[in-house]
Amino acid sequence: MSLVNVFATSRRVVVLTDTSLYDATGRILGFEQKTFGISSWTGALTFRGNAWGICAGLELAERYGSFDEFMARSPSAFERDHKAALAGGLLSGQTLIEIHVAGWSEREDRARAFVLRSPGALGDEAPPYTWVEIEGAWHDDFDLMALSRLHRQGAEPEVDWTPETFEAITHGIPLAEEQRRKGAAAWTEFAGRHVIGGELWLTVVDRDGARLGVIYEWPDVAGEPIQPAPFDESLWPEAVPLGLPWSYAMFLDALKSGALDNETFEMNDEKMAALQRAYAPAVNMTRKQRRTAQTQARKVHAHAR
Repeated sequence: MSLVNVFATSRRVVVLTDTSLYDATGRILGFEQKTFGISSWTGALTFRGNAWGICAGLELAERYGSFDEFMARSPSAFERDHKAALAGGLLSGQTLIEIHVAGWSEREDRARAFVLRSPGALGDEAPPYTWVEIEGAWHDDFDLMALSRLHRQGAEPEVDWTPETFEAITHGIPLAEEQRRKGAAAWTEFAGRHVIGGELWLTVVDRDGARLGVIYEWPDVAGEPIQPAPFDESLWPEAVPLGLPWSYAMFLDALKSGALDNETFEMNDEKMAALQRAYAPAVNMTRKQRRTAQTQARKVHAHAR
């Protein structure tokens, strides 16, 4: 798996990707650029899964003279070529492909972003080998239920960033750091392992063109597993992650006491009950507010699983 974060608006598409390559144990094999600009039209491609996908995608992209033509004609070519590669035994190991494209549509006079997947790839229920448009923020968190807490990374207290206001340095680096620290989701082959590392690449596609470059580097070493920095509460803005009906002080106490696991955000029922009793006098909620808080807490607990 690879880090892919997409923030799409009509004005621009911002993409964040990492560079780590690793084996089944999570040990780093090396580092490679995973996002590439297109010379024949304004856009860029990135990928997850077998590297065959990006090689085929770049070759296809350069056949067409515009982003719009690529979007219209490439799905059938991806399907034909991927099936032929599978039948010919040209792909080994992970044979799934997932291609992300960001480009400037001359026809629509706007920026657009899409994702295409082969059969069996994790994602939405769209038919395989079909471009699905990305609108707004598409986070590669490996656990989408945790987006409520990731959304505030790098934001000012009580202010959430949006795809329109997203800034790669201010918001993107803290977001990627948190995703790196969390690890892969339980349903993946890399469950529990840390798989984001190397360099953090920024790609911006707008009317003026496609620009790519490194904005951050992690201290990872080939031959070793990825080792994220420990949780640091100073990196959090003084605001409660979305979805938690608590004060910021209670949120920090929940982390420090172990009532809320700082890696998975899973709740410890016994410790959480004790913490809620301790804060009850200060909170001074009405019965209706308490019921609402309990409902929200159960939802977050369910999401963490």
